[in-house]
Amino acid sequence: MFEVAIVLTKLSFQCALIQLLKKTVSLYRGKLECFCSYEKKLVVLQRMEVIPIRQAKDGGGIMYKSAIALKLAPVLQESAMYIATELAKYCREIVNTEGKKDVVNLHIDVIPSGIIYMKLTDLSIANWLSYLISFPFKDDRQKFQVNFNHQSCETINLFPIQYSHARCCSLLRMAESDGLITLVRTNPENYSQFWFIQTPNSIPWQKSNGKLQFLHHSEYELIGQIASTLDYIYCVSTTRKPINWVKVANSLNTAFQNFYCQCRIWGEVKVKTPKLAKARLGLVLVTQSLLRFLLEERLGGKAPIEL
Repeated sequence: MFEVAIVLTKLSFQCALIQLLKKTVSLYRGKLECFCSYEKKLVVLQRMEVIPIRQAKDGGGIMYKSAIALKLAPVLQESAMYIATELAKYCREIVNTEGKKDVVNLHIDVIPSGIIYMKLTDLSIANWLSYLISFPFKDDRQKFQVNFNHQSCETINLFPIQYSHARCCSLLRMAESDGLITLVRTNPENYSQFWFIQTPNSIPWQKSNGKLQFLHHSEYELIGQIASTLDYIYCVSTTRKPINWVKVANSLNTAFQNFYCQCRIWGEVKVKTPKLAKARLGLVLVTQSLLRFLLEERLGGKAPIEL
């Protein structure tokens, strides 16, 4: 295992990792060109068109895995483990030559089957969450109308998702009244749903030792689901398969409800660990923004701030 840093694609980690792996495979292919046949080069290029990568289950953060080495092994007539190890090495070379501005820190590991695992560090997750709470989502997201297809709200039950959105709004208003956070509204006169925090460093995502504040597995499950939702929204699928936005919204809703049931914000938590309370409120704000986006922009419904 080793740690690398890649240029940050602000919203989708999957997009950033696909870009990294494409550059890595291209560099690796370049090293092979002196002894690859023309036909083999063409096959390698075809297999580079779709980089297989998906989020992996990880109880304490965000991790992705890629089987790109398994796709290339039959063509290059090398073991997947050997190819994966070489790709991991070239990942490091790319990072060392592209500088350190706006980076994502990763732990990269290769297992004997040839699967490459890439785990985000706590610092990367904290920086990402700070970005997500620091801008009005609607303004930026209108640039990313990809895989878009409204699903009629007449044929699906949106109430559970709308309930969670309204609950998020209620929690945020309570927190603002208690002085825990200060929200900015893009349209204050209408008490707009497009809320963000102008000073993201007011949310202490990390402890003094650099670890994330979070304690419960449901917090990390929500973080992972937020990352997955953003991948669906912003990472254009090369397979062009339609996205089931109801399923995406329900998965985020379920993760939030588990988090809400198991992770307190007020009472003893607010008094004894106020930083943890604020960090949890940060997750509530990101969830609210994503639920609003899914309801209004993908499901054709309304996102009520109260029920």
